[in-house]
Amino acid sequence: MDEIINKVWDTVRPGFALCWAAISWLILPEKSFVVWCIALWVAVALDLLTRWYAIFKKAGGIRKAIKLKAWNSKEMYEKTSIKIISYLVIQILAGLSMRLVDIPYISNIVATVVYSFLFFREFASNIENLVEAGANYLQPLLFWVKKKKDEVLEKEDENV
Repeated sequence: MDEIINKVWDTVRPGFALCWAAISWLILPEKSFVVWCIALWVAVALDLLTRWYAIFKKAGGIRKAIKLKAWNSKEMYEKTSIKIISYLVIQILAGLSMRLVDIPYISNIVATVVYSFLFFREFASNIENLVEAGANYLQPLLFWVKKKKDEVLEKEDENV
């Protein structure tokens, strides 16, 4: 019996599954926020890729960026890890607000504002990276996204 339990523990990894279930329970209290969560993390991944693209483009290529130390993985790691941890904490707090507040309307507004802000921030950051890489024609879109972010946040504030 011990052999079977050890084999299950090694192959299924219930510790990881339990941690993932707990994080999912905290971050995603409603199915409606699954799409927001996926969109946010896709935007975060794209932000990282567009940042690398801008660094490589400005340096004149990947090899030159590494040679000139324009692409510093330690600095990138630190900034990215701070972003990931802070976004997870904010998402957990938004999820807890939905789980703990008995008034669903208010807790939904809190979570919507949080996800909207984070998503529009990442959207704008992606465009900023592309503009830095030379896509100057995206400047009007960047202006529009920042304006929309402010409008969405103002609208949500009025609903509270």
